[in-house]
Amino acid sequence: MNKYLKQAENLLSFIKQSPTAFQAVDTMKNILEQNNYQAYSPNQKAKLKPGDKYYYLKNDSAIIAFEIGNEPLENGFKIFGAHTDSPSLRIKPNSISIKENIIRLNTEIYGGPILNTWFDRPLSLAGRVTVKGNQAFKSQTLLLDFEDPIMILPNVAIHMNREVNKGSEIKANRHLLPIIALADTEAVDQDWFDNLIAQNLEIEAENILDYDLFAYETTPGNIVGVNQEFISSGRLDNLAMCYAGIRGLVDREVNSSFNGINLLLYTDNEEVGSLSKQGADSLFVRDILESICLNLGGTRQDFLNIFDCSFMISADQAHAVHPNYSEYADPEHRPLINEGPVIKLAASLSYATDSKSAGHFIEICQKAEVPYQWFVNRSDLRGGSTIGSITSAIIPISTVDIGNPIWGMHSIRETSGVKDVYYLDQVLKVFFSI
Repeated sequence: MNKYLKQAENLLSFIKQSPTAFQAVDTMKNILEQNNYQAYSPNQKAKLKPGDKYYYLKNDSAIIAFEIGNEPLENGFKIFGAHTDSPSLRIKPNSISIKENIIRLNTEIYGGPILNTWFDRPLSLAGRVTVKGNQAFKSQTLLLDFEDPIMILPNVAIHMNREVNKGSEIKANRHLLPIIALADTEAVDQDWFDNLIAQNLEIEAENILDYDLFAYETTPGNIVGVNQEFISSGRLDNLAMCYAGIRGLVDREVNSSFNGINLLLYTDNEEVGSLSKQGADSLFVRDILESICLNLGGTRQDFLNIFDCSFMISADQAHAVHPNYSEYADPEHRPLINEGPVIKLAASLSYATDSKSAGHFIEICQKAEVPYQWFVNRSDLRGGSTIGSITSAIIPISTVDIGNPIWGMHSIRETSGVKDVYYLDQVLKVFFSI
């Protein structure tokens, strides 16, 4: 297996272990602990020093990891930021809906998925379950992943909807209720679903308080193409960027010294606007960065000064020009699969990139001997956004927005390039070694 395929296979393994943001953060926590990172408490008594490695969790779905290098307060933060969530269907609290003797699960749309890609796919459920603790306000959370294909959203036959190939409206309240079982002669209510969860977790159903559960496709990701050039998988947006960052952080040259503070910033809820306690549009990020500075022996003024010598790479997937829909790309900016990371620029400032931050990233790519590309929206089309501008408004750090080029963004299965996974890995190893 060549170096490109090895990285791609490792990415697919990571994605398989991470059906929701909760499992993704748990997977990354395990990777960090295997590399001698330990849990961080902002009020811990032990002062930080060069060589220390810590991680901090927020709401089980966001994570910050950092390592202290040389002269940290003087050299500042080197941040790689991404988000842990992906578009999906979230299960409602009163989840059971029965029609035509079929048990369905009631859902609402999370983020902006391409809905027609969710039909006729084997689906499962994963997320977090909150259960009773020993006392009030001391509840516990358990991760849940059914793993097996327990649900499906069947399409209606073309014989009944002759216009389906001309485009049919998908009504969330009618068409997006996955089928999970046949209803039997006994009464089926919310207890039926709670018992199903309890059986999987091997707990008593009466101890279940609530849950955060999301649907996902169970078919594993694949390397595709006659020359094995492409990756087809769910949740490439944005788990591929999470994977790149954590591998770049822990796999950089062993025992090599670096300057400043290497830091991963992985927030949740980007797909719904980032405005949450664990999202990029909150103060928890700034609070943890200030705590790090204070625990290094710095002052409040040192914390305010550190922004001017810090730098952030905000990473979210980018749009590759699509050969079947090439008219949607800007005539002069046409990112290609397997041609390296993409720098994203927008006059609207939906991306945080400017010439200075782009220049820093270009220098890193050149040092890593990796190609790079540019993405700018076609001028008459409204583009997307990510955490870069949001985060840099709260922590005023020079920031570049980048991503690997993919097709089918927000489809239940997206397509990316095998080489691009390797390219970004090389860039981040250089970044975290500076």
